[in-house]
Amino acid sequence: MAIHRMIVREGEKPPAWAIEEIERASKLPINFDDAPPLTDEQLAQGAAIVRARRAARKKQNVTIRIPQQTIDKAKKLLGAGYTSVLRRLIIKAVDHPEMLQDCL
Repeated sequence: MAIHRMIVREGEKPPAWAIEEIERASKLPINFDDAPPLTDEQLAQGAAIVRARRAARKKQNVTIRIPQQTIDKAKKLLGAGYTSVLRRLIIKAVDHPEMLQDCL
């Protein structure tokens, strides 16, 4: 079975020959010869990587006091999801010393 690459854009259908080949391939057994089972050590290393990445993504809840006027304005300007935008603004401000200096 050959490897074919093609781009199918939204609204387009793949050609009939491609659909036939996909259907034929779906009935073939999966060959794992080139993918041997992982050792316990490899699985442990993978699990450690996953744990580290998950910990790096973890966010902490923080409570801050913001004037109601500012909250109302943020809701009006930013709409649904305004808290996510405010979070990204805080992250950018902390990452840019000149912005941070303006607020100190």
